[in-house]
Formats: sequence, structure tokens, C-alpha cells
Amino acid sequence: MPTSKQGRAGGATNATADLVSRVADAGFTPSVRRLGELLDLLARDDEDDAKNAERAVLRVEAQYAARVVEETVRRARTAERPARGRLTQLAGRLAHEGKDASGAASAWLVEAISDGDPKTRRAAARALGKLERTTAIEAALAAAFDAASHEDDRRVLALALGKLGGRAAETRLAGGGHGKASVIVERELARQTPGEIVPGRAYDRPLEVWFHTRSGLEDVVKEELGAAFAKPRFVAPGIVAAELTGPLARALAVRTAAHVGFPLAPFDKGADLAEDIVRALCSPPSLAIFRAFTSTPDGAAIRFRLELARGGHRRAVAWRVAELVRSSSHGLVNDPKASTWEVHVDDVGPQIKVELVPLGYDDDRFAWREDVVAASSHPTIAAALARVAPRSDDDVVWDPFVGAGAELIERARLGSYARLVGTDVDPHAVLAARANLERAGVARAEVEEADAAGFTPEGVTLIVTNPPMGRRVQRGAHAELLERFVAHAARVLVPGGALVWLVPEPRRIRERAAAAGLEVARAFSVDMGGFSAELAVYVKRPESRGKRPESRRRIVRGKESAAERRPDARGKRGSR
Repeated sequence: MPTSKQGRAGGATNATADLVSRVADAGFTPSVRRLGELLDLLARDDEDDAKNAERAVLRVEAQYAARVVEETVRRARTAERPARGRLTQLAGRLAHEGKDASGAASAWLVEAISDGDPKTRRAAARALGKLERTTAIEAALAAAFDAASHEDDRRVLALALGKLGGRAAETRLAGGGHGKASVIVERELARQTPGEIVPGRAYDRPLEVWFHTRSGLEDVVKEELGAAFAKPRFVAPGIVAAELTGPLARALAVRTAAHVGFPLAPFDKGADLAEDIVRALCSPPSLAIFRAFTSTPDGAAIRFRLELARGGHRRAVAWRVAELVRSSSHGLVNDPKASTWEVHVDDVGPQIKVELVPLGYDDDRFAWREDVVAASSHPTIAAALARVAPRSDDDVVWDPFVGAGAELIERARLGSYARLVGTDVDPHAVLAARANLERAGVARAEVEEADAAGFTPEGVTLIVTNPPMGRRVQRGAHAELLERFVAHAARVLVPGGALVWLVPEPRRIRERAAAAGLEVARAFSVDMGGFSAELAVYVKRPESRGKRPESRRRIVRGKESAAERRPDARGKRGSR
């Protein structure tokens, strides 16, 4: 039989094994009573056990934060390797996450930066670089950097100084020679004098611009561009190209496009992708675009972030681009944080395609959109629905699934109307729509809480809506609701009136619509972000095949309404 001492040792071993098993669960939230046992695990040879224990300590109840910091620092001061470095790392995380109210963890990090154990002092340096800059922290890092004799120490301290920023970092690192640290310092310096896109500026000659939209809406974008842009054409699903003359603001104002970009001429791949990217960015056409539309104070650098469109997250390529562009002396800085430009790079295939996308400006197209609900329309989708709708200056417009009011606001922007009506069964949506309509300055709008399949407004000439599709609301019940609604819509519309909406299962809806007296005038498929829906214009058959009803006669949408288009054209876009 084991002695009592052996029994106690066996019990402790079992308790430790149990704790090791429990901390492996990422959701484990330990009691503060087990803090000592958790910190003991940081001395174990198994790295995974130590990492799991650190994660568990960080999950101890917030009211015991001071106790956790105090005990961690106390142990770090007397611990040996490897626990000393791990406890210092834990102290850094506690300080970074705001659990260091007394400053004890930060004070230990400043002290530990000159510790005799390499892992401890490097853990302290890394942690200090992530904290808010103070005089004490900046001085400690600078002094340690100046005194460091080991190259690994200098590299870690340089990165910490770079992340911390400030005059000490600028003095020691801005001259270069420290790899990533120098890049980080340059980023910090550039952020102090950020540039901005100036929409009122124009290029000195016609410039190709790409309008990015939802796949399926290319023709709608082209219609919005109209005669104001030369040579509008389809480039690829979701991309329409045109020539911009005049200020950039003209392109940024297009409401059916999510964003715009300037493509550079594609070129053949070289041996080094990073070098290829930098060569494109520093080419005369690229620099001319950057400089034409960017204002930087006192000649500061133009900041861009890199987006490898189809290549995944390749950190090595991104860092090499940052280092190469820094040494190019063209006034560009790669910075992933709040940059003025985004550079899209597509290196799939034999050629590399680079596009410059302006970011640093206030996009006020949808400034009214402060209140949203679960199924709120994306503003560009709402703009497309309103634009394809036939319209008249005496329209009575109804959005039966009004959501946050986007479709009514977009229709109001396109011209005169007699009345706008919105309904929704969600009281939060009603409040959101009212608030957004008021912010948008839309007059003669009424929003009520009501069932779309039962509400009957009078004299409706146009229904424009983005109905529930079963993704976020009406799960499992949307199909039956839309079938009931399309029959009700046919009763509500005046003869010649139009229903413009998105339909997730168009075949069944078309059958119900036809039986109710609605004809398809235009329809095409639209990418809704993971699934497709049909954007359709249904027109209620006039009571007489003769003269068009007076209420729908004054059409202002181009030369003809969607209701007057030939049916044989309606399937072309959807089959692309």
C-alpha cells in the first residue's frame, strides 16, 4: 500500500492531469482559486500545456484582474527558465488587455527588458512594443536598443520601437537597415500626416475606370452611366469599364457601383512577384494616377494597402513589397491600416493585373443609412431596383417589405412622385425606415406597420421592394409568403402598373404572377452574395389592349418604360 505521502503525491498528480485536460478546452473559464496551479503549468516542458494555461489565466473573472497581475509578476521575478519568459509574456498580455490597473505588469516589463535570460528580455520587448507609448516605455526600449550586442535582441527591439512609434524610433530606425522595423517606423510617420483622395480633381486626359458591382447588374450600371461616360462596356462579371473625363467625383457618385478602380496595363510575370508588383506601382502611369487624385500635406508619402485578390494571405509577399517600395524613393508607403489607396493584384494566369482603388474619401452617397435591420437592402441593390423601374411623375410607390427604407429613398432621388408608402411587419424596421427617410430629406413618405399580403394602399402605380428570401428573416416561410404577395400585388396595382423586385425562386413566382395578370417585362439574375436571385419587372396587363391608361402615360425613364420593352429580350442578361 502507498504511504500517506505517496497518496498525497498521487492526488496532486491526478489533479494536475485533470487541470491539463481542462485547459485544453478553449472555453474553459477557471476559478481564481486555481490561479496558482495554472501558473505552475507555465513551467512544464510541454509548450502546448503552457500556452493553454496562459489562455486560461486570461479568462479568470475580471474582478480578480489585480490579483492575477500581482501573482504573475511576483512569480516572474523569481522563476527560472522556461517559466520566467512565459510569465513575462503573460504579464505583457495582461497589460495589453487592460488588466494592469496598478501598472505592475508594465513596470516588470520595463525591468525585464535587460534581464539575463534572452527569452525573458525578448518577451518583455515584444510586449512593450504593443502597449501605449509612454516616456518610460520609450526610454527603456531606446536604451535597450542602444546597449544590445546580440543581433536577435536588436531585431526584436527594433520591431518593438517601430510598433511603438515616437521620436526614439524615428531617430534610430528611420534611416533604414532594420527590415520590417524600418517599414513599421515609416508607416507610423506617414500616419502622422495622412493624405486624402480629392474627388474634385481631374486627370489631364480621359482615363479608364472600372465600376465594380454585383454580378448581373452590369447593364444597370451602364444605364446609369449613360452618355456621361464614354465607351461603357462589359469587362467581366461584376465589372463595367468606361472612360472618365472631368473630376473623379463623377465616377464616385455612381450609385449602382460598390466602388471604382483604375486598372493598369496587364504585364507578363517575372521571377519575383513582389518585384513585379513594385515595378507596376512605381511605373509612370501608376504614379500619375496616385498623384493626380491624392493630396498629401507637405509632400508626405502616399499610403496604400495591398490586396492579393486571389492569392490568399501571403504575408511574405506583402512584407517584401513594403520593403521594396520603401527603398524605391517614389513617395509610396505600404500600410494596411486606414490607407488612402488599395492595390488589387491578380496574379492568376500568365499575366499580372493591378488595379488602383481610391479609399481615402468620404463616400456620402448613402449617408442617410444609419439605421439598419436584419434584412436591410445593400444600397447598391436598392439603387438598381429603383433604376430599372418604370417611373412617372405622378407615381404612387409602395414598398411592402420596407426594411430600412432604401428602395423608397432611391426612387425619390430619381424624380418626381405623388406619394411614397412603406410597410413592414417589424416595428424596428418601421422606425428605421422613418429615421432614414427623414435623414435623406424625402418628403411625402408614409411608413406603417402592416402585413404586405393584407395591406391595400390606393392607386399604386409602382411596387419596388427587396422581399425576404429566407436567409435572415422569414426562414422557411418566405416562398409561401411571396406567392401570396404576388397575387395581392396584382390586385393592388393599377392597370399598367409595375412590380419591381428580387425573386429567389422565380419559376413558381412567374406562374402565380401570370395567373394574376402580371407579365414579365424584364428579368435577369443577380448575385446576392452566396446565392442568386432574379431581378424582375412585372407589369399588370391593361384592362384594354388599346390606349395606355392615363395614370401610366408620362414615363420619364429614357425613351420607353420597362413595360414597353419587347419580351424577347428579357432572358439575355440572366443567362450570362
